[in-house]
Amino acid sequence: MLENADTVGNSTEQSTIDEFQASSLALEDAALFRRCKSGDQAAWNELVDRYQRLIYSIPRRGGLSDEESSDIFQDVFVTLLQKLDEIKQPEKIRAWLVTTAKFKTWGVIRSRKNEVADGDPEKHELLMANEPDLRPLADTVLIEMEQQHLIRTAIASMDERCRTILSMLYLQDKPASYEEVGEVIGAGGTSISPLRSRCLKKLEKLITN
Repeated sequence: MLENADTVGNSTEQSTIDEFQASSLALEDAALFRRCKSGDQAAWNELVDRYQRLIYSIPRRGGLSDEESSDIFQDVFVTLLQKLDEIKQPEKIRAWLVTTAKFKTWGVIRSRKNEVADGDPEKHELLMANEPDLRPLADTVLIEMEQQHLIRTAIASMDERCRTILSMLYLQDKPASYEEVGEVIGAGGTSISPLRSRCLKKLEKLITN
């Protein structure tokens, strides 16, 4: 999950993030889905933007190339467009997208095995040696990916100051220091810790209500 730039930060705050419930975001997804179903192009663009990072990461974790992952990403949303009228639980659209991406990824991986139909032993050995590991697609990994995605979505909806603070401290590959955050938002480094705490409380309310 998220890692604090200050690794000895408040454990209660971290636990709140790790154990959140996404009910409010599920309701947002349902409303967004209904707008897509009614033909709202802006809603469709928003849905794609919201889930592109999550969907693309599934085939990448399965060992597929950038090109293959892009194809799966596009195929997932084409399939969604084709099945809009069949989806009866719009609040679970995120789970539908993840499941669809996972099965399409497995389909590509399985198709590679079929390429050895010519019976070439060397080709078979090479293909098996390069076979992607399916373990990265385990449910626990997918759950973690979904949680990270939902947290990013929630942070993106916050006010600019909190969005900047939490993004710099938690969402960057290398977390920023308090001094660096302070320079960006125009505050002293010593004020970032209490500001961070207040922003995390706002995030808690956003993702648990």
